[in-house]
Amino acid sequence: MADKKEKKGFRRGVYAVVSGVIIAVVLIALTIFAYTTRYTALSPEKTAQAYVDGIVQTGDGYNAYKTTLLSKNGKLKYGDFVRNVYMRPYVNDGDDVKQADFVSTNGSVSEEEQKAIDKVYTTMYEYYVELLSTYGWDNYDAFFTQYFEKLVQVRHDVYGDDYMSMDYMFGVLESNVQTYADSLTGTEEVLAADNKTVISEATEGEYQKRFGKDYKLTTTATEFKELSAEETKAYIAAYKSRITPVAESGEALADKYGVKNYQKEEKFLLVFKKMKDHNERDAMINALKGLDHSEEIDAVGTVTCEVKDESGKVNIKIDVPVVKIGKSWYVDNTNIITTPLYFALNG
Repeated sequence: MADKKEKKGFRRGVYAVVSGVIIAVVLIALTIFAYTTRYTALSPEKTAQAYVDGIVQTGDGYNAYKTTLLSKNGKLKYGDFVRNVYMRPYVNDGDDVKQADFVSTNGSVSEEEQKAIDKVYTTMYEYYVELLSTYGWDNYDAFFTQYFEKLVQVRHDVYGDDYMSMDYMFGVLESNVQTYADSLTGTEEVLAADNKTVISEATEGEYQKRFGKDYKLTTTATEFKELSAEETKAYIAAYKSRITPVAESGEALADKYGVKNYQKEEKFLLVFKKMKDHNERDAMINALKGLDHSEEIDAVGTVTCEVKDESGKVNIKIDVPVVKIGKSWYVDNTNIITTPLYFALNG
């Protein structure tokens, strides 16, 4: 897969042409996502189906976590969890950190910088597929840990600097996620505003090659079984044993990477200065502590989902463990193996 298709990065000059449309689409998508997610969570069947279908349609195990217990972390959003635990050790974007001379600060992109962007995105995409083949997204800890370690190294090798920001890290990761999705589904031709100039040519995806040009993958939740009170108690105890070592690993992880709380003088209202607290160690520790929901779980069940395609080449059944907290259901990501859902990696 890594050799089949390369991502050419986010070409800022090209994307500026359609940035207004993209922003509008993103805002609409976020509104729809917030609405549908809220009501999907009320149903164990819909929650499990959304989780499985997200992986099946585009291989996106990264965003699939938004329907799991990993996203139920107090007031902490999924993205903030990733920032606090996995990105924090590498952020180095202060005023005293110099970027490579060819990096623009005015929004324009030189040919040299574009080549660097493309090189980083392409190299990291190959590594992304390697990690997906080795660990899958079920082991998000290994995935995030090794991915960002590699990104720091690649950035230094390509740019020759030590700069690293969270926006940059997310930009590369999310590009790789989209590139993998495109490699499965294929892409349509994209034209410029003149409706003549081809910005991006159409591509054939892995699914189209395997299942036909007009393939259709369908995910159906066929059965829901809720555990008895005794079974629920036993399940929660097993969940507790799985999550406790992770939830209590924050201090050791902060020590390993040297993440600390500190104060820094910063400007406000352009001219005034004051000391600002940066509780980065606390943020890392608390993000991991927030993974333990053993005292909050009200009910547990299993949703059986079936995935099929019209050609008959795909016929998979998977049991998805779901837990209820308050009125919402979540997939228990600590107790599921999604390997069968990554068709392109399974042959």
